[in-house]
Amino acid sequence: MLDENDVINAVCRHLEGRGYSIERRLGTTQKGVDVVARHTSTGHRLFVEAKGGTSSREGSSRFGRPYTQSQVFDLTSKGFFATVRNHVERRDGRGDVAALAVPDLQWYREYLGAIRPAVDQLGIAVLWVSAGGDVCESWGLDT
Repeated sequence: MLDENDVINAVCRHLEGRGYSIERRLGTTQKGVDVVARHTSTGHRLFVEAKGGTSSREGSSRFGRPYTQSQVFDLTSKGFFATVRNHVERRDGRGDVAALAVPDLQWYREYLGAIRPAVDQLGIAVLWVSAGGDVCESWGLDT
């Protein structure tokens, strides 16, 4: 099971391998945009909100156990909201992109698939992180 920190680390590795420099990387206990990356040749920025498939907090009831379907729904909803907020507030109109990064799990696929037309219309990217810790697919991002 990937927690949010695992997703953040996978996304940063993926982006660095595709010409981005990481300007900000937050952990689960920090507030704000989880990852801010800048493409070294174009200058475009990517603002990433990340969600995990389990809790990263030792001692929590979900530590090391997968989130329930209702918890994934809640995380998807909050993640989508934060990503849209990043899309509206932080982009400078010069190619910046807001993205949501999540584990490649059935319930995330189900919930995000249901709103994919809106995701695509807004120009928001989705990064899917495999159980092995690699970005295995992306929607709306040419990396």
